[in-house]
Amino acid sequence: MKPRTLLTILVQFAAVLASGIPEQESVPGKLREPAFVQGSLRQNPPAYTEKSCDLTKSAVCSACTQIKVCIAAIAVTMTTPDTTNPKKSCPSATPFCSMSTTVTGAVCQKTPDPAEVTCAQAKPVFTCTGIGFYPDPYSCQVYHYCTAQGATPQDYDCPEGYKFSSKTSGCVAQAGKCPTVTCPGAPAATSIYLPYPDDTQFYVYCTYDTTVTPTKVTPLVFSCGLGSAYNPMTDQCEYKCTKEGNFVDTANPRQYYQCYLMAGKLVYKDKICKADEKFSVPDNACIKA
Repeated sequence: MKPRTLLTILVQFAAVLASGIPEQESVPGKLREPAFVQGSLRQNPPAYTEKSCDLTKSAVCSACTQIKVCIAAIAVTMTTPDTTNPKKSCPSATPFCSMSTTVTGAVCQKTPDPAEVTCAQAKPVFTCTGIGFYPDPYSCQVYHYCTAQGATPQDYDCPEGYKFSSKTSGCVAQAGKCPTVTCPGAPAATSIYLPYPDDTQFYVYCTYDTTVTPTKVTPLVFSCGLGSAYNPMTDQCEYKCTKEGNFVDTANPRQYYQCYLMAGKLVYKDKICKADEKFSVPDNACIKA
């Protein structure tokens, strides 16, 4: 099954689920709002232009998150990169390079340089941990589609007043507070993962920079797949069988669930295909990937 085909199936499946969601009650004089809408695909911001060292500043920015120490005057052009002056990524606590803060040289700070449109538009990079739709840890109005683990995600924005819903793989009207991920100040001693707020299909692994003292870096969002829910008591995903048969793990097509009756109750076993195989729903078996 190709990733593009899987995207189509997920959207169609979400549409079937959404068909069972009632539309919002109409208000006299107003049109009824749809139960859900698709988000708009986010366009990448323009590329950052590396700054040249002219020795009037002790340091300049070579990227939104990278600083360059000026020890030689080097003019950067499209055909002449600066390979002389040393460059270094800004630390995780102050990840953005700014040249508008001081007149003496670039510094690393917590927020993007407001004078740089490219950096101001830049969003935290989302890490694909599996296949399918994922909520953004920082904003309920943002979601991502991943074609594979480690792939570059497609980023989507919900309209104002809407939030992402895994039940529709799209946007639904937002009611109440916008749920976001909050990692503790230091790694938890009792659990590996955290439940994703308001959606049991997902769970979170908080990463830390422990070079000196634990510093929060970024939360990684994982999916249990459609039909599964994360159980914080066991730190595991649990699948809910609705009938007997084999059912693919939509977040990881190499895995599937075998549902069967035991003592009159539906139970399941976790199954996994070989390294070069994935589970095929039409074939109801593992096939070559």
